Amino acid sequence: MNCSRFLKAFSKYNQTAIPLVLHFTMKYFKLLFYCMPIVLGILTSYTSTAQQPIPTTELREADIMFSKRMWRIIDLREKQNKKIAWPGNPITKILYESVRTGQLKPYRTDSLRSYYNIETFMKLGEEVEYLETPIDPNDPSITKLDTIFTPFDPEQRIKQLILMEDWFFDKKTSTMLPRIIAIAPLFRKKIAGIDLGIQPLCWLRFDDRLNKEKDCRDILVTQFVFNPQNSRSRFSYDDWFTQRLFGSYLIKTSNMYDVSILQDPFYKKNGLEALIESERLKQQQHEQESNSFED
Repeated sequence: MNCSRFLKAFSKYNQTAIPLVLHFTMKYFKLLFYCMPIVLGILTSYTSTAQQPIPTTELREADIMFSKRMWRIIDLREKQNKKIAWPGNPITKILYESVRTGQLKPYRTDSLRSYYNIETFMKLGEEVEYLETPIDPNDPSITKLDTIFTPFDPEQRIKQLILMEDWFFDKKTSTMLPRIIAIAPLFRKKIAGIDLGIQPLCWLRFDDRLNKEKDCRDILVTQFVFNPQNSRSRFSYDDWFTQRLFGSYLIKTSNMYDVSILQDPFYKKNGLEALIESERLKQQQHEQESNSFED
């Protein structure tokens, strides 16, 4: 009689207690499994810790069915692009300091052939103003000319970036792939109070696939963008560019006259027509991609 009661009580215990014990055992095992890398120092406090940029996919020349070179502007004042202009670590300061310290070469044009030396680069963008000061209180026509130099401030003067990139259609994977070739900070140039318009400060090589020199990706992969959604999960500036999280508009595609929308006299006077032309170039790119699938 006592034996049957014991077996009945033990069977009831198995149905309630043992599943409960197994549940908590698995719960704490999962917690230990996810926390162990942090305890052992395998992971740091941030998820993006790569010190080397992820290499781009190599393409065979025979697989490239179509290619087009394009220039586009990233306006740092747009809402989508304000993340890289945050005061803590703005991209304008990163690029400027990388050139000033000799880590990047400041090329003169987008051909990426000749470049400035550091002394010449440091003089680019500085404002020069001439001020006449009277020296004789009795004769105001007698003056002296003072020269005022205002050093270049990248955080205040650079409001836009221009990208030069190549678009390829890979027939092997049937995908349209972009490659950012170079990047240039844009600033409004002034000499003696005369506005000369927006011009590139210099051109910087974005990705050197031959590894002959240090490029922007080597610098940007170690710098982080502010993430307003999750402060723990930060991503690098290199991720921001390669994943194309920026907002931009086209200003030029490769053409026989080598003229951009900004250089055309007609579009300079009519901003609305310039935006329409930019959208037309973008639509032309989409149509070319669709036609490549049909071919």
